[in-house]
Amino acid sequence: MAPANRPGRTGPGTDAVGREAAAGPTETGGGRVDGPPELRLVRLDRDTAETALLRKAVLGHRLLPGQRGHGRTPVATLPLADADPARTPFAIVADRRPVADADGARTACAGFGVLDRAVHTRDLVPDPAHAVLLRAFYVAPDWQGKGVGRASCSAPLLDRLASEVAPGASELVLCVDEANDRAARVYGAAGFSFTGRRLFTEPDDIQLVMTRPLATGGGS
Repeated sequence: MAPANRPGRTGPGTDAVGREAAAGPTETGGGRVDGPPELRLVRLDRDTAETALLRKAVLGHRLLPGQRGHGRTPVATLPLADADPARTPFAIVADRRPVADADGARTACAGFGVLDRAVHTRDLVPDPAHAVLLRAFYVAPDWQGKGVGRASCSAPLLDRLASEVAPGASELVLCVDEANDRAARVYGAAGFSFTGRRLFTEPDDIQLVMTRPLATGGGS
């Protein structure tokens, strides 16, 4: 899944969420029920060996053909985040252990997102100074349908990172394409609700604003 910034936009971006439903664990062969994998959100603005590997991994991600109209990959969005001190890019990592090599990074890197603490417009929320915007978010195709999107934008995982990068924030906000019902269902399952606000960023592009309270200290 992915909210992403597309060329020529003045708005906060849209989402490309894949095969993920809001229905919970999935049943695998033999009747075994699997929940989402254990996840970490790793900041990509740090100078570490793991960060370097994950940055290369996310730059290799591609969206599925049907999702390309809903977002962009880090090839476009990571440089924008690097150039803006208010934006913190992160990788979704499906391994509790630090990745140690390129193959491990490609295997474990399940998605990407950006937290933007500079929410300047009241078109999104009444109190932008205390909001943090989730943008450019997506789940890599190989990880879609496994609960990764919902888990990674739910409390406590996303809230811990948001509290770290925006200590004064009390609200998470995102925008989703009006036509992207799958993304909206995933965000709804993660606790986000529609506010009734609509953004018209292009003549035929309507984005719906969703928010949820930021759990204090990243707790659930």
